[in-house]
Amino acid sequence: PLKNDIKVEVDPDRLRPIDADLQVPDTAKFEKHTGWKPEIPYEQTLRDLLDYWRERIAKEGDRFLTR
Repeated sequence: PLKNDIKVEVDPDRLRPIDADLQVPDTAKFEKHTGWKPEIPYEQTLRDLLDYWRERIAKEGDRFLTR
């Protein structure tokens, strides 16, 4: 089937309260109590992760995209 042929329905009764559409970390409370701050910004971590998987899929795409 084509992507446009697939209809996604969400049943709210099946979602747990922890399920969230968007989660953005806020380390302010931890930083306040410990003085620790991350050396690598969150955005850079996401870019690095995305780049890693793009490269991996480019090299071994069939392994990851089939069942």
